[in-house]
Amino acid sequence: MNFTLKAITPHELDAFYDTFEGEKSYLQTSKYGDFREALGEKNFRFGIFFGDRIIGTVQFQRIPARRGIHLHTPHGPLIIAKHREPACAFFLEEYKKIGKKEKCDFVRVSPLFSPEEISAFSQAKFRSAPVHLVNPERTWVLDLTQSEEDILKNMRSSTRYEIRRIEKSGIKIRRGNTLQDLDIFWKLHMETVSRQGFVPFARHTTETELKIFGKNILMFSAEIEHIFCSSSIIIFDNNAAYYHQGASIYRKEPVSHATLWEAIKEAKKRGCREFNFWGVSPEDKPSHPWTGLSRFKRGFGGSERVFLHAQDAPLTLKYWGNWVLERYRKWKRGY
Repeated sequence: MNFTLKAITPHELDAFYDTFEGEKSYLQTSKYGDFREALGEKNFRFGIFFGDRIIGTVQFQRIPARRGIHLHTPHGPLIIAKHREPACAFFLEEYKKIGKKEKCDFVRVSPLFSPEEISAFSQAKFRSAPVHLVNPERTWVLDLTQSEEDILKNMRSSTRYEIRRIEKSGIKIRRGNTLQDLDIFWKLHMETVSRQGFVPFARHTTETELKIFGKNILMFSAEIEHIFCSSSIIIFDNNAAYYHQGASIYRKEPVSHATLWEAIKEAKKRGCREFNFWGVSPEDKPSHPWTGLSRFKRGFGGSERVFLHAQDAPLTLKYWGNWVLERYRKWKRGY
């Protein structure tokens, strides 16, 4: 097969992304690459060519973590179905060469491939990553090509009841992407962190996202009796809206439902075909730390998509120290 890997422009990356008909997420758009570069990482954009025709794209970052420098491809590569298997095999070999050139300890891929598509990775001597999660591998997606009435009809009855209560509860929704909107979100976020005990993103990271994504990122904040009680950050591309972050304080009123319902309606107005609730836990693991949040997401209706677990190719012995550390973290977090 006459495949080649060539550097491409942000415009070429996005043009392929916008017309690609397979599984994809905003992690393979140029704005996401710009965001990672703004955080100090080296970003790569390549086209996979068959002859002189581009049949795939891939974007990945060089991550200088103390536990091991590595390349990571989030939710990529994107390859048209006709050339998927041989082109993927070609890319994986080239990917390892770039990793060695960049003095990496390993390379990692988090593809939106089905779990059955493991053979190309096994043949290229990739192995299952020790981490519990790199990017969502089990997502919950709502079809937005339905009418608003059908979306409501297909919700869980308890969720539909809460949606009906929004207006009666006097909830007002503020939307925006200013630093004032971030102040509202961040106050709720830190209260959520304190309550649930997880490690938060740095505020600078979210500020950078606001700057890079511009009109493609919005915060929806629910206010009741002049108090903001819930806030959700949503990222949009030409295909979907993504539930990026959420924060709330306890209220009897459906404040969290209100922020997402408003986001779903906004996504429909923008012409998005899907609302991606991002990661969910397996339904057969009720002790999973995400069980409550996943039940909330599933209540809006939709379907589950499960993808191949992240794959690693070790390049130096340092990888194995990272392997032990990540396995320990996975165990400690209860995943």
